[in-house]
Amino acid sequence: MFICFEGIAGSGKTTQTKLLADYLENVKKREIFISAVYEGERRRVVSDFMNASGIKLDQNAVMFLFQALHATQYNEVNKALKISKIVIADRWRYSFFAHHLHQGTFDKNKNLMLQLDLLAYRSLEPDIFFLIDIPAKIAYSRYIEREQFIDDNGLDLMNLEYFIVVANYYKKLAHDNGWHIIDGTKDQQTIFRNIKVIVDEKL
Repeated sequence: MFICFEGIAGSGKTTQTKLLADYLENVKKREIFISAVYEGERRRVVSDFMNASGIKLDQNAVMFLFQALHATQYNEVNKALKISKIVIADRWRYSFFAHHLHQGTFDKNKNLMLQLDLLAYRSLEPDIFFLIDIPAKIAYSRYIEREQFIDDNGLDLMNLEYFIVVANYYKKLAHDNGWHIIDGTKDQQTIFRNIKVIVDEKL
């Protein structure tokens, strides 16, 4: 089984990923693999590389770096699925579109975006998508607080307008594709209970 949490930064994806992984491992006794492109040690290494190499100033170079990370994510997820692990991804391919459509990286050339996405992720899609839906202003406040705490001189900070546009993109995507939309304004345990019910039905 392949489960994915999508949504804007600060929506609670990482928290719910950890809660679900703990539940599946310790209660359901299932083997779990968690996949995230830009978290923990990988984030530190990538941030250091961007600064040391100077590519952070080049939007296209950063895009290619993250597509390389996305290809790595595909390979590690595919490997885990082949040995029957339950995979929980903190984002999958759609963050690529959400970010670069807003940034205008491809001058609205969606076909080129699709080809680059296909190179990284092939046609692998999660079995369950969760969108943690939260007002952009709340997520933005959490994001700023988190980034100030991490303080690793990584990616440039995004503004509130970016959060609003990307949040609306995700909501349309979720409605159009039948994702499970979870109210991210509830407390963590209420959010998790809603997620757990859906996952239990699929196990």
